[in-house]
Amino acid sequence: MRPLPLALTLAASFALAGGAELPLPAGRVPAGLMVARHTSPPVRVTALAPEREGFLTGLRVQAGSVSRTFPAWQTLSNPTFWPSVMTTDVTGDGVRELLVTLMTDEGTGFAVYDARVLRLPDLREWAVMPPVPYLRAQVRFGPTTLSFGGREVRLPLPDNDFGPEPARIGDQVRWAVRGGHLTALVEVQKEWAFVGRLVLTYRAQNGQLVPAAVAYDPSELR
Repeated sequence: MRPLPLALTLAASFALAGGAELPLPAGRVPAGLMVARHTSPPVRVTALAPEREGFLTGLRVQAGSVSRTFPAWQTLSNPTFWPSVMTTDVTGDGVRELLVTLMTDEGTGFAVYDARVLRLPDLREWAVMPPVPYLRAQVRFGPTTLSFGGREVRLPLPDNDFGPEPARIGDQVRWAVRGGHLTALVEVQKEWAFVGRLVLTYRAQNGQLVPAAVAYDPSELR
């Protein structure tokens, strides 16, 4: 049997893109505190409001002389899980965008991230279609298989110590950039075990990032 993985291991130094490190606040996170930064190009992400019930709701992003606020953005207020920032081309137009990854939930065996994409230099946001509702509509789960796009895949269950309940979308949602495309990595779970992941690749369309392809990766969660 595969053991249930614990929450993702994160660097204790809280190193951010560009090699910078941020100091840890004492007590409650106040409004205006910088929670992420990038050195080249220079980007700062700050809290719009004080921490409340473990969350920061609303962030300000400043890139050079351009500044925009995003009141709906939410991330955990624990400094261990503060946002990450990187610049990369995720729309295929040859121009780098700003990718801000927010952690919205975490615990033993689960970690959920949200991806936000901003154009440079004006910081206009590309809407990213949420991956989980889309995958729930596209993928059918059985006790030992999943199917999508007219294709059935057998899950790599480690043994027969499982009941008849179908597999499901698990409690791990991460993001990556692969081949110049924004990609959501969504774990598949069968009872206590993670049994691979759904890989959702995005493409740019009319100012949005929308799902373009679904694949299944049977490798173990790392």
